[in-house]
Amino acid sequence: MKSHRIRSFLFILPAIVLCLFHQSCKKEETTEGPVYLTVSVPRLALQNELYYAINTNERYIELEFSQPIDSLSIRGNLSFSDKSGNLDTTYTLVAIDRKIVLMLQPGFVLKEGWRYLITIGAGLRSTTGNTLPSAYNLEFRSSALNLMPGGSSSTGRNAILCISDIHLGEYRAVAENYCWFSKNQVALIDLLDNVITGQQVRQLVILGDLFDGWVIPYRSSPFDSAAGVYSPREYFLSVANSPVNIPIINKFKEIASNSDIQLIYVPGNHDMLLTQSILEEIIPGVIWKGNITGLGNYSPVDEMIMEHGHRFDFFNCPQPLVNAGHILPPGFFISRLQAAGLKEHHTNLLKEGFAIKGSVEFKLAWTLAFEYVRAQFAMTVHPDSVNILMNGIDGYTNRFSFNGIRDMYAASIEDKWPATQTQNAVPVQMPVVMAILDGNMDMFFAASYEYMSSVAPQKYKIVAFGHTHNPEIKVYPSGKNYQGIYANTGSWVNDELSSKKVRTYLMIWPAKWTGSDLDIVSLYQYNLDSGDPNPDYVPTLLSEESICAGN
Repeated sequence: MKSHRIRSFLFILPAIVLCLFHQSCKKEETTEGPVYLTVSVPRLALQNELYYAINTNERYIELEFSQPIDSLSIRGNLSFSDKSGNLDTTYTLVAIDRKIVLMLQPGFVLKEGWRYLITIGAGLRSTTGNTLPSAYNLEFRSSALNLMPGGSSSTGRNAILCISDIHLGEYRAVAENYCWFSKNQVALIDLLDNVITGQQVRQLVILGDLFDGWVIPYRSSPFDSAAGVYSPREYFLSVANSPVNIPIINKFKEIASNSDIQLIYVPGNHDMLLTQSILEEIIPGVIWKGNITGLGNYSPVDEMIMEHGHRFDFFNCPQPLVNAGHILPPGFFISRLQAAGLKEHHTNLLKEGFAIKGSVEFKLAWTLAFEYVRAQFAMTVHPDSVNILMNGIDGYTNRFSFNGIRDMYAASIEDKWPATQTQNAVPVQMPVVMAILDGNMDMFFAASYEYMSSVAPQKYKIVAFGHTHNPEIKVYPSGKNYQGIYANTGSWVNDELSSKKVRTYLMIWPAKWTGSDLDIVSLYQYNLDSGDPNPDYVPTLLSEESICAGN
């Protein structure tokens, strides 16, 4: 019986296999569609899944297709254009098997920061008759790579240079080794010289923390009676008159007096006690863009906004409601603890910051910050000792302990946070935990949430911040449908004090000024040219993004 079942199975097996083979073939026949051409641009990088970045010195653009191209079908089915229309006289086309090369004519140069299109018509076909699914546009955006502060540009003075977080300290800070800025003096003077002598920069915008009024050891008086410093005015004047800083301030004065360049200032958190009258005394001709005590912002053109960024940072924004008549936030006192560590231990441990994750409240965040800095410098700090000297800064005359500071803020800072945001003109109110985390993140979330997201009351395409010391450019949201660009200037603090790149700045070219279709944002670092036996400082492009104007 068993052998009979086996013989029966062997008899029907060929029929099963034949049936399965037939069904497989039938399935292939029903799913197979038309074969279309595809195209790529092998020599250029596709950015944001949207456009190809191209340098202005390129002399040809190479297109590669999935099949050999019928050369007779090219005419009338491939064109090169920009906002002015077809550029038929600027190129020739060469077809080689699967490639078509668009050769630019001698004398024609791609414009800086410009948008170009290669349009491929539906009539272009392969040698076997296959076509693209439909007419196709390839977008190219030329780089602003050769628009350096020290050179000249065909577009004239149409760039904004944004810089921040220089952190000039007074003479004590340099002498006692707790100054964040001192070793980049020569590089900064060189950059400012290039702003003056070059022909690109229309506006130099300082996004806060030019002066440092926070990095003062807690056992030292903020106002130095030995030097005749008894007020914020005298303090900031003493910073400006420090030997390391005098040449820099003189360059800013020269820029502010130049009729071709505007010098614009937006206050930061480390100089939130700086006022318009004090700054104008130090740098006559500067344009002040503070609008709330300790805060400010600037919009050079529509849909572009710039500020320091501390408005959204719970630990570092002005806190005018916690203690009437005072605005200094908790971050001021943590900075003074860090300054004591630098002064006493002369280490570079400041470069590694701490991160707060998860659901937190003020007391926990304060304790984490305090203990992190204390452990970082192996400091013996008695939190109940009344040893934080104030001597009149922000109107405080009495000494504090660190626990006393903690308790002063903890009593009401969270309850008053909604009203604080209203007074600080925060566009979209955020919960305490979000604002605490902002101080430990890169501020991209705050910038996009407040100025570019669907909840923002007024949307901007370009948002520039400082504050974090983290130089970067990001699009929001990611991918080809991005609607905005977030950019951070980075800092000019000494190399050993930062785990991020320093000596960085932004160059921004508004389409409204250049006549382009594009607003362009570029991030540079200013470094010595290591390949030169007598090196000079040169800009190095770190990142660049652009966005179509008017969309």
